[in-house]
Amino acid sequence: MKSKKLIIFAIMLISLTGFAQLKQRTINEPMPSRQVHLDFHTSEFIPGIGEKFDKKQFQEALKIGHINSINVFAKCHHSWSYYPTKIGNQHPNLKFDLLGAEIEACHEIGVKCPIYYSVGWSATEAAEHPDWVAREKNGQFQGLLWDFNAKPTDVKTENAWLWLCPANTGPYHQHIMKQVKEICENYAVDGFWFDIYHVMDNGCYCQYCMARMKKEGIDINDHAAVVKSTAFAVKEHMRELRELIAQYHPKATVYFNSATHLVNKGGFVNRLYDMNTQQELEDLPTVWGGYDKLPLEAKYHLQNGNPIVAMSGKFHKSWGEFGGFKNSDAIKYEAAAMISYGASCNFGDQLHPSGIMDIETYRNIGKAYEYVEKIEKYGLGGMPVSKLGMWLTLNDKADHGVVNMLLETHNDFIVANEQNLNQLELLIIPSQQCLTENQAQKINDWVKRGGKLIVFGEGALDAATGKKFILDIGADYLGNSAFNFDFTVVKPELSKDVVSTPFLNYEPALLCKPSTAKTLAVIREPYFNRTWEKYSGHRATPYQLEDSQYPAVVQNGNVIWFAHKLDQMYYTSAVRLHRQLVENAIDLLYQKPLLAVKNLPSCGRVSFLKQEKDNRYVAHLLYAPALQRGEVMVIEDLLPVPGVEIEVNVPEKVKKVYQIPDGKKLDFKRKDHKLIVKVPTFTMHTGIVLEY
Repeated sequence: MKSKKLIIFAIMLISLTGFAQLKQRTINEPMPSRQVHLDFHTSEFIPGIGEKFDKKQFQEALKIGHINSINVFAKCHHSWSYYPTKIGNQHPNLKFDLLGAEIEACHEIGVKCPIYYSVGWSATEAAEHPDWVAREKNGQFQGLLWDFNAKPTDVKTENAWLWLCPANTGPYHQHIMKQVKEICENYAVDGFWFDIYHVMDNGCYCQYCMARMKKEGIDINDHAAVVKSTAFAVKEHMRELRELIAQYHPKATVYFNSATHLVNKGGFVNRLYDMNTQQELEDLPTVWGGYDKLPLEAKYHLQNGNPIVAMSGKFHKSWGEFGGFKNSDAIKYEAAAMISYGASCNFGDQLHPSGIMDIETYRNIGKAYEYVEKIEKYGLGGMPVSKLGMWLTLNDKADHGVVNMLLETHNDFIVANEQNLNQLELLIIPSQQCLTENQAQKINDWVKRGGKLIVFGEGALDAATGKKFILDIGADYLGNSAFNFDFTVVKPELSKDVVSTPFLNYEPALLCKPSTAKTLAVIREPYFNRTWEKYSGHRATPYQLEDSQYPAVVQNGNVIWFAHKLDQMYYTSAVRLHRQLVENAIDLLYQKPLLAVKNLPSCGRVSFLKQEKDNRYVAHLLYAPALQRGEVMVIEDLLPVPGVEIEVNVPEKVKKVYQIPDGKKLDFKRKDHKLIVKVPTFTMHTGIVLEY
């Protein structure tokens, strides 16, 4: 066991040492603001690849789209390369250097063009080298949506690919290194964009990973250890690629996709994103979970000191969708939101096999990017600022349940950690046990110094056992409820806009006994659980007429603890009463926000950025309700928003206030150290700039 720990430590040390060296090469130049990600995943059964490519037509599309950077393709998911290669497989129906032609076209008009290279999905190489394919523990190939029983003539599921293993201990890694070296030697490289690294979240049991893990002393029955070992080996693959590219093109950007997302636990927890020169947040909000994922990821990566690029697509429903068009108003809103959260913009397109650029696509994107040109300098380079922090637990429902409530109540936030507690007035911890003894002690000490804390359910328990409160909430932990659901009755302190009768919680509370805490709401229990033996009515058994002895919400000085997973319930069920209850608790504790927004509808969004180099703050306001229609979220109604007012309480003395994009100077007044601005009626987006 000791040797196993030493080996894992050695791997971590090597990885961290390599990262320290790479950090010196991290690019500090601003990322291009108006990007396109040009896919080209093209079958060998399609003839005439690129034969209609025309440099002038390609350039005209970029000009119409107001594009200043476009990702072009060296190798696709089919394994085909689009340039003359001695290492890879040139597309059999391509008769010229398409990659070189695209690079020439871009550089001729001052557009950057990082090079795309598919790593994890590579169909021809998977067929030719089955030993390169990632394996499950039972030896079966790993594959996304892959049907191992399909007949050759069956309809193929979209996005069905086998996963290849790029761990640095295998031959596929060496193949990639050779091909990237070939590209570096033959082309003017602005950057590389490496795609598909999901294997690090699954762990790999291929013969090369098995041999490595045997040397490391990894127990292959310990899935967490296998995932960690795979992640470190993939991280070393990334580090070696970074080092190789830097030898030829020291200013080139390098990005490895998948490592930035909170839901990709294997990559995120092991910080594979450290290998990126910038963090790109790939998304399709129409179908990948909506429009409220970007704020949390953008704030996290910006606070880590990384430039960020937010990605969406021109597509209506899926990446690479030929003939799919998202409404131009939706693209414009998404682009404005990206800038508002401090991110450069990137929209995905897919080139037709013939090489002809779809001009209508670039007209659509161009409408958005024409607006971005007017506002981009008020977002890029900005840092999120707030006195409200949310602790990241990596429980997706818990974290995003809190985020959704904060976004809808316009309580802008930053991502909290042990290092930035002293910047905060209020900290919110979601309902996932996640705190170590050391972290909890720092939070408890911060509360004693005047910090304010809201915690949901299990977020107050210790991460190791989950059997005791690790935060000082003024109560003793008793355990889980015997009921499958229960009800809440509020007391006056939290009663604003909340019904006075018991209201339903779809999941039960944790039980506690207050010691020094006072009760702000109490649990009302049902008569019995609903079972086949004993039930009443359609769904929930009615509540009893007397309150239970257990609190639903307690307050211990500056600490409020909710016994329920209201965050997770809100993520799933969106009960307005639950959000209102939390909002009342926030209002009870949070007295001095840097930004307060009044009269903005709940579908509006707020982002407060500080651009220190420019001596200004920018309050971005967005409004474009996304509607669920069929399987997609649709934005099309951009309505004027009147009557919004903001209150700003920043330490600097504001000298000038104006509105973007039109630059109109705005009057403001001061009251109790607050600066109050009435926002003129706006449509879709505006920013209020406060110069000091």
